[in-house]
Amino acid sequence: MARLKVLHPGLQTSVQDAGRLGHEHLGITVGGHLDDYAAAWANRLLDNPPGSAVLEITLLGPELQALDGGWLALAGADLRALIGDRPWPPGSSRNLRAGEQVRFAGVKRGARAYLALSGGIQVAEVFGSRSTDLSAKFGGFKGRCLEAGDVLTYPGLPAHPRLAPVETCLWRETVRILPGVHLDRFPATAWERLLGTDFQVSQHSDRVGIRLEGTPLTDKGLTADTISEALAIGSIEAAPSGELLILLKSRGSIGGYPTVAHVIRADWPVLAQLKPGDTVRFQAVSRQQARAAWQEQQNRLKLTPRELPAAGGAPGHGSPPRRIAVTAPVGGVLHLTAPSAAGQRVQVGHLVALLEVSQQFYDLESPVAGTVVVTYFGEGTSVETGTVLMEVETDAP
Repeated sequence: MARLKVLHPGLQTSVQDAGRLGHEHLGITVGGHLDDYAAAWANRLLDNPPGSAVLEITLLGPELQALDGGWLALAGADLRALIGDRPWPPGSSRNLRAGEQVRFAGVKRGARAYLALSGGIQVAEVFGSRSTDLSAKFGGFKGRCLEAGDVLTYPGLPAHPRLAPVETCLWRETVRILPGVHLDRFPATAWERLLGTDFQVSQHSDRVGIRLEGTPLTDKGLTADTISEALAIGSIEAAPSGELLILLKSRGSIGGYPTVAHVIRADWPVLAQLKPGDTVRFQAVSRQQARAAWQEQQNRLKLTPRELPAAGGAPGHGSPPRRIAVTAPVGGVLHLTAPSAAGQRVQVGHLVALLEVSQQFYDLESPVAGTVVVTYFGEGTSVETGTVLMEVETDAP
């Protein structure tokens, strides 16, 4: 068994898996990781069994120390992860040596990152799941978020340096919806107002639901609730005031506010990556489009992760790769900087390229100190997410 120690817990770091299915009639919520797409990629990068327990890291990440060597994989939000002082991009796996530390410097994109440990985090199952129910305070690691001094154990199975072939964080402002079961209880203008309004994610959002701030759906408010009934994940409820609440996996199993819309299944990971202050707008789709979006997302999860070169012995053992790949975190147009040419010396964090995406620019920094060995693409080239752009030979032994 390998061990990972918590030096600092971060804002809300908890053990989560696919959740507790089949117990809602007892009032036990599904729970589990909010972004099942990102969590699935974290496990896939290590060949973990589907649904293995991972760490869900929210906004402000923890500081962790490897007490033993072992493989970890990161997916989901870009919270500026670092191994020591080396950047660790989401959508990739790394082999930590005993004593090395992982920390997160702050939010760059999205809200929740997922950290998988090779073989899966070893905690007891409760009602068939290793997830932490933070409201009921059971499951996961002692029924709570991680605290300083906690030690996680995992099998520490051999793995390989890998890169997801697609973006593992599905953050965006547009959320696709279907009409709700109670749409007829709203004024005729409510649907158009829902689709034509930009909302903001409230500071009072949590794993139960996302509260939205913005123009109410009706000027007069809603005068009556419905009879309490089962609530679906992704339901968009309207309180009597007109305030909207999007229900997430830790929602109660029944409720009484009328439901104006439902977020399609493929966009549940989008909801998980929204953070307070983000803008949200809704787009109506058909049932056929919702099914096609779900199928397309599942097909992406079947793609094969890319193997990265490993030096210094067999994959999964020994020193980290001597040649480190610099990859595109998103698809865009490549703009090279002077140190990107072969033979140029770079330091950790040195800007080597820019990616232009919809007139916004992403900095690409060297993850190590060393020498640029090869640059694969020229100025102005359009590249896809995960494309290896260049390789840097590290000075580290």
